[in-house]
Formats: sequence, structure tokens, C-alpha cells
Amino acid sequence: GEPSESLMLDPKNDGMVWGGVSLEYEAAAGPTKFLVGTEQGSVLLCNRKSKSPSDRIGAIYPGHHGPVYSLQRNPFFLKYFLTIGDWTARIWMEDLKTPIMTTKYHSSYLTDGCWSPTRPGVFFTTKMDGTLDIWDYFYKQNDPTFVLQVCDHGLHTMSVESNGKLIATGATDGSTTLFEICDGLSVPQQNEKQSIIQMFERETRREKNLETRAKELRQKEKRDAGKQTRFDFKDENEEEKLKKVEEEFFAIINAGEEVQSKEVEI
Repeated sequence: GEPSESLMLDPKNDGMVWGGVSLEYEAAAGPTKFLVGTEQGSVLLCNRKSKSPSDRIGAIYPGHHGPVYSLQRNPFFLKYFLTIGDWTARIWMEDLKTPIMTTKYHSSYLTDGCWSPTRPGVFFTTKMDGTLDIWDYFYKQNDPTFVLQVCDHGLHTMSVESNGKLIATGATDGSTTLFEICDGLSVPQQNEKQSIIQMFERETRREKNLETRAKELRQKEKRDAGKQTRFDFKDENEEEKLKKVEEEFFAIINAGEEVQSKEVEI
């Protein structure tokens, strides 16, 4: 068979095609929209129904220092999505080009991750040192709430069942481990949904303010550079004028000396 449609991942329209590693599609977020994690460490927001092929890639979210191995929208707040790459997990808001929240840098490479299907503030990550981290942002954001050493081999992939209790992990040695987590990490907490969206919105506002400030600074630098260019151009014009006046001055002097020498000879 053949695919019904195809899209070249050329976000800058310069002929350099990017490699796709992970994919996220959620119909509720937009039936024609999907996210692609790339080898280059960026996430691409794509729209298969754009008016022109060049507009099918609507936004680029750069941030990771290596391939984006996992990518998933928050099942409760679809504008927010989780990415896994390099040594960090990052949370993004679709309207911003920078992450609103980032985990600490781990000593071991992260390989996979996903949101809890039952708790909006909980997500899971796996690492190359064989550990599974469970993050509960409802209680703390700086460190994982629970760390489990699953095996001595690197964990490569994971999946959580729909009730949020059972987790399966796959390791690089081909083994699969299935385990059950406690109710505290799978049962929704009181006021959790409201608290998490308030935290996400607060961090979104902070990032928007930082982005606006950075934009203002870039515009100021451009204006200052333009002024300096005009001053440099003005200086060059003045130097040319001075040089011309100097040449005319010496030409007059030389002409006067020649007249005097002729008078002396006579």
C-alpha cells in the first residue's frame, strides 16, 4: 500500500529535511493538527490542511540538545504537552516557543515518558540507568516524587494503562516489567485539576513576559545598530569632505608657489 498523504519535514524551506522521531496526534486538539519530535531536538507543529504546502509546518519549538524521544499532550489540558529528550523532560504551551517548565538535568539520558491518564499533574519518565521517575507536580516540582530502580539495564520505552495504576516498561535487554503503583499516584487529588491549570497558566504568563522583554531588547539592539550605521556613514562622508578640502587647499598652495617662481625667473 501507499500513504494517502506525505509531508517533508523541511521547516525552514531550505532543502534540509529533518528526521522525525516521535509523533503526537489528538483529535480533540484539532483534527488536522499533529506534533512531530525531531532528531534535531525541536518539535514541529503541523497542519495537514494548510492552504499551501509551505504553511503545513506552523511552529517550531526548539529546546532539546538531542532527539525528542517522546511527545504527548496533557490529556486534561490539550494546549500543554510534554517532551522527553537529552537529560530533561519539558512542558510546553502550544502558543509559546519556549518551555514553561523543565525538570532538572539528570546524570543519565532520558528515553521515554508520558502523562498519567488519571491525574493532570503526574507524569512518568524512564532513563538509561534503568530507573523510572514519577513526577507529581501537585506536590513538588524540583524532584521526582518516587524513583524506582526497575532493572540494571537501560529502560527504552514505557506505557501506562487507562486507569493509571499499571505501568509497563521495556528495557534494552528485551525484558518487560509490569508493576502497580499506589492510589496516591493514580487517584485524582482534591482540587488538583484547578491547581495544576493555575500553575501552568502562571508559568505561561511568566514565559510570555520574558519573551516580550527579550523581543524588546532585540528591537532596541537593532535600533542602536541602525543609529551606529548612520553615524558611521556620516563620519565617512565628513572624512571624504575633509580630504577633498585638503586636496583643494594644497592645490591652491602649489599653484601660488608656481606663480611666485615664474615671477622670480622674470
